[in-house]
Order: sequence, then C-alpha cells, then structure tokens
Amino acid sequence: ALPKSDLVQSIIKGKKLTEAEKLTIAQLFAEDGLSFNNELMPVGIAIQIPEIGGFSFTWKEKISGDAVLNPAFADLVFNGVNSKYIDSVIIDAQGFLTGYTDTLLPYSNYFNGSSLQFSWTRNFNISYGRKIIELDGITIYGGGGINFIQGNAVTDISYTENSASGFAAYSSVFDIDYAALTNPSLDLNGNLYPVGRGFAIDLGGTVSIKDKIWAGISLTNMGSMKWNGNLVSLNDGIFDSVVNFIGVNSADIYSDIASLINAGGLFNWSEQSEIKQSLPAQLRIGGAISPVDRLEIGVDIIQPLNKNPGSIQSTLFAGLVCFTPVEWIKLTSGFAGGGIANLDIPFGVSFSFTPQQAWQLSIGTRDIVSFFRQDTPTLSLSISLLRFRM
Repeated sequence: ALPKSDLVQSIIKGKKLTEAEKLTIAQLFAEDGLSFNNELMPVGIAIQIPEIGGFSFTWKEKISGDAVLNPAFADLVFNGVNSKYIDSVIIDAQGFLTGYTDTLLPYSNYFNGSSLQFSWTRNFNISYGRKIIELDGITIYGGGGINFIQGNAVTDISYTENSASGFAAYSSVFDIDYAALTNPSLDLNGNLYPVGRGFAIDLGGTVSIKDKIWAGISLTNMGSMKWNGNLVSLNDGIFDSVVNFIGVNSADIYSDIASLINAGGLFNWSEQSEIKQSLPAQLRIGGAISPVDRLEIGVDIIQPLNKNPGSIQSTLFAGLVCFTPVEWIKLTSGFAGGGIANLDIPFGVSFSFTPQQAWQLSIGTRDIVSFFRQDTPTLSLSISLLRFRM
C-alpha cells in the first residue's frame, strides 16, 4: 500500500506521522494491503552419511504480518478519534480525547473484509532424508522432519459477514498492557518466555532423471499451536460508542502494533485460558531442468492450506534461472508473484572463495525493480555470510 519512501522511513528511521500523513496512509491502505516476512536462522547444520542418509538441525526465528483494511477500518486505525467513524470528540482538562459514535449500526457492518495478523515463532527442526530408489537413471528421494515451536507473539483479527473474531497473546518483551485483564494460568518468566507452544511435521519427495531433470513435492508445517500465555480474545470487536484511541503513528502499522493492542488501543478484550490453532501448512510443488552445464531453470508453486497467522495468505509462484559463469560465482534471477504483490524480479549472487567451495556467502532480493520505483514496492533483502560446506 505504501510508497517506498514512507515504508523505508517508517521501518528504519521510526518516522512518526503527521495528521495529514495519517489521512494519506489510511487512503492507501484502503486500496492495497501490507504483508511482511522476516526469517533469521542463527544455526543450521546438515550432515550426509553414505548408505544411511542425511540429517539436519535448524533453529529459525520467524516474524510475519498481514494487514488488509477496508476504507472505514483503515480510517479508524490511523486516525483514531479523528476518523469519520467518530461523530463527536470531547477534550478533558488534561487534554485527553474521547470520541463518541451516534450510529446504531454494529462495528462489523463497517469493517467487513478487514483482517490483521501478526506472529513471531521460534522453530527448532530436526529432519532426515535419503535416496529410496535408483534405477535406469531415475532416482527417488524422500524425507521428513519434526518441528518444535515456541510462540512469542500472535494477533489474529478478522471481520467477515457482519461479525468479528480474534485473539492476541504477547510475551512480556512487548510490554502490552491489557489493564485489569491478565491470564492467571501462566506465569511469564522473562521477557521472551513463550506464550504458546506447538508441534508440526514436514514430508517431501523428489524425483531426479539423469541428474538433468527434477520434480519435487512437499507438505510442510502440518500441526497446531496452543496459545495460553497473556491470552485475550476479541470481545465486542471495538468500543462501539466510546473511543480513546488516537491512531497508529507508524506507516507500516507493525512498528507501532503495541498501541493497537494494549488497553488504550482500539480493541475490547476478554480473558481467555487457551486457544488451539492450526499452523500455516503449505503444499509446495516444483520442477527444474539443466539443459546445459552451469545452467538450471526452475519453477515453483506454493499453495497455503489455511490463512492462519504466518501463512502467505494466497498462492505464490516463481520461475528462476541459475547461471554459474565461473565455478566460484553463481547468479540467479527470474520472476515471482502472488499474494498482494505485483510481479517481482528477484536477483541474487553467491560467491565461493575457498577451495572446494567450503565457505560460501550470498546476497539477494526478491525484487530488484523496487530499488528503482516508488509505487507498490516489495522491499526484500536476503543475506548469508557464514555458510560452510564440507
């Protein structure tokens, strides 16, 4: 939804919005959404043992969000008591604003089609794979993995068919204040004590034909989360008649999400002891061909199996070309699309400076065109500095 200049200043510089900018940003959000995904892998280890197979362990931090706001909800999120939803505003002696609505229509009639999601999970994965069949130039590989997941934060709010539903749970590091509402079922020890835990499995297989043609399919993240710490559920959607919220002060929403969720924010919460929710499972299908040495061409389709927090929300597709002009440099590019993004042009380069390519480093982006355009940007950066191959 946002032009690149506003998005960069909000994320990197923490730029606060003026009242005029809030009006503009709300209008942009009413036309397009905002989606982000961050993934950090502090540790990843894999080992191949002949005749036995391959084993791996990874630790990943995954933070993602997805916001789709209709015009009325976008106006209220950014402008608060100054939105068109508010009929009158009273300023008390201390300068605090209170907004009142005269309409008898419920909130959900105004906000149909809006949704707001955010999640931060810590994933520990153990996987195993091996060659299953090899005959006449055809090789079949199979494997699976198990995921132990800790949840540090979640928000899942949606307005559909004139009704609202949602919940939120945040670790102490976010300093979310629900006022008098606390969940006595879990004592949060430390800023990043998990507010949820989950378990999932991954399954996949690949067929290789003479090491020139490949096809693969996988089902990942099949499991569920139980959220039970600092947990609240949406009660009556928002404060229908009285609003004290002054509006989000960040162009990307998520930099200022605490102001939306806490007791002085937009939502009316009630206590909840536990919520179980499916994890964002995915079906992934891909194929590749190597017509000549040092050139590979591939396609990939990712289909989300639900729209829960952490999901990519809609089908993604990509086509990529990988070219190795010399042994120690690898170049990749192609196209990628789906979701709320336009067609993107990814680009990446990898280097291997040591013998046998033992130490590899790479840098890439999902859309190199966004470095040169303002509208509907896909801001993306992927960096790998410490990848070792032995």
